[in-house]
Amino acid sequence: VKNRGEVSTIPVSMAKYFATETAKRNADMAIQIHGGYGFSDEYEPERLWRDCRVASLYEGTSQIQKLIIGRHLTGISAFF
Repeated sequence: VKNRGEVSTIPVSMAKYFATETAKRNADMAIQIHGGYGFSDEYEPERLWRDCRVASLYEGTSQIQKLIIGRHLTGISAFF
């Protein structure tokens, strides 16, 4: 898309939303699997969980990504 000079906002928003939400879901699962140790900073799941939460904030939260995607699909702006 970028090589053709097209704006890639929608595919990027979809990819970011999917990737960050999937990462958060998997990190939550890792915490559950490790039980109490999952929240200990001595183990990897705690860092992964924290990093996934922060990644969803960079360049627009998941809610903003959903608004961008929704506006593209419906043509209706969420902000009037």
